[in-house]
This record gives sequence, C-alpha cells and structure tokens, in this order.
Amino acid sequence: MRQGVRQYLAGVVANQRLNVPRLDYDRLKAILTNCIRFGPVSQNREGRADFRAYLEGRISFVAMINLDRGARLRKLFDQVQW
Repeated sequence: MRQGVRQYLAGVVANQRLNVPRLDYDRLKAILTNCIRFGPVSQNREGRADFRAYLEGRISFVAMINLDRGARLRKLFDQVQW
C-alpha cells in the first residue's frame, strides 16, 4: 500500500503505530457516554445477555492496542450506574 493509505489489518490500523480505527473508538465512546446519561439498558440495542461484559471486552481490546484510549474509555465505563 502507498504511504498515505490507511493500512488496515485484522481490525487494527497499522500505519506508523498500531491503533484502533477512529470510527470504532468514537462509537464505543458514544455508547459509554449514552450509558452514563440514559442508562445501559437503553444502549443494549442488540439484546446482549451480558452487556457489561461485552463493553468490558471491547474496552480491553482498545486498551491492548492503545493504552491512553483504553484508559479514557475505562474512566467512562466506571461512571456507568449498573
């Protein structure tokens, strides 16, 4: 691929450093923000049995790739009233 093109491999952007795609990060951040505002039940639109564990898994995936972004998401997750 050329240098200016996003190098996307297995759900991860691998240009100069590994990172989560911006759209995925923004969506997860929006879900967490809405969980804080409106409650987690309103954001479980797919009817996941253990929505909390699902969100924790997605946050852990982000943290594995980018610690700073993962820490920001974890901070939001800790504010949700379960």
